[in-house]
Amino acid sequence: MSVVELDDVAPAYPVLRELRPDLASPEEFRAQAEQQRAAGYRLIASLDGGEVAAVAGFRAGRSFAWGHYLYVDDLVTLPAARKQGHAKALLDWIDAEARRLGIGEIHLDSGTHRHDAHRRYLGTGFAIPSFHFSKPTPRA
Repeated sequence: MSVVELDDVAPAYPVLRELRPDLASPEEFRAQAEQQRAAGYRLIASLDGGEVAAVAGFRAGRSFAWGHYLYVDDLVTLPAARKQGHAKALLDWIDAEARRLGIGEIHLDSGTHRHDAHRRYLGTGFAIPSFHFSKPTPRA
């Protein structure tokens, strides 16, 4: 198992689609990923025998609430590759990258139904300091 930063996002599509099933096509995924990359989004993969088994997408930012932070937008492992250490490898890589960049905090959101993921996050030092609220923008 090894973790690499992806220059080409295409190999991440089948894995990320596990988390984001609304991604209709590889072309749509590539277009959105390139837009996000222009804003600082980065994509890493955990490889198993040279194949992408898990991916994490993240970005650095600054805010009054969190200071200099790293935000994990996406973190997912293929079902057949779960419980083999891929998520831990990705989170360890992200920890090291945050230290390298002098970032003080790492943040992520996780769906309330993703209990296995929550156990992983809590077991690697994450806490639940708040609730995240969202709503659709009202149409005019």
